[in-house]
Amino acid sequence: MTTLLKTVFHHQHQDLGAKLVEFGGWEMPIQYPEGIISEHMATREKAGIFDVSHMGRLFLRGRDALPFLQHVLSNNAQALGVGQSQYTLIQNADGGAIDDAYLYRFKEDEYLLVVNASNREKDIAHLQQQTAPYPDLVMEDKTFDVAMISLQGPLSKTLIEQIIEQGYLPEPARNCLSIVTMVGSEVLLARTGYTGEPLGFELFADNKSARKIWDRLIALKAAPV
Repeated sequence: MTTLLKTVFHHQHQDLGAKLVEFGGWEMPIQYPEGIISEHMATREKAGIFDVSHMGRLFLRGRDALPFLQHVLSNNAQALGVGQSQYTLIQNADGGAIDDAYLYRFKEDEYLLVVNASNREKDIAHLQQQTAPYPDLVMEDKTFDVAMISLQGPLSKTLIEQIIEQGYLPEPARNCLSIVTMVGSEVLLARTGYTGEPLGFELFADNKSARKIWDRLIALKAAPV
């Protein structure tokens, strides 16, 4: 029997009474005691907090990072300035889709590519096969070192503002990025998400800091989803 992977929030899910199931090789919460309708309404009317740390997080650096991304992704990575992100596809040699992904540029010399959990190993293998023409490229899988939280809903901005110690929210619109300090640590903050809510954020932080951030947001009444 295959051992399921667990995110850094596994104990938090257990403490909150989540029903845990297999998803993409990970043990993830499918619902909490309040039920999925309550979770849905909390996200639409207040703020829902999601553990999305099962998704793959690949950091790319080096002079060849941009040419490499232009080769392996369908969207125009060159169009991204610092503080911007875009939805994209990882394509094969025939132009077919291997996976969908999100590309973030928080820093001048670094990109973050977030891929789906079930495809992470396949995506990495495919991307590594394309690296030979790009010698000045470092691609690092930090899925198990950097956690990812999604906070979505009309009150998400209010909650985030209460825990930012330095820096500013990513403004003014979707796909904007910023780097802030929370719980004494650097946090990558993106105005992105998959819920369809007009207002929402994704947060990237080291595992220890991410657990503290999760607990702070839960204490501020973000509803676990």
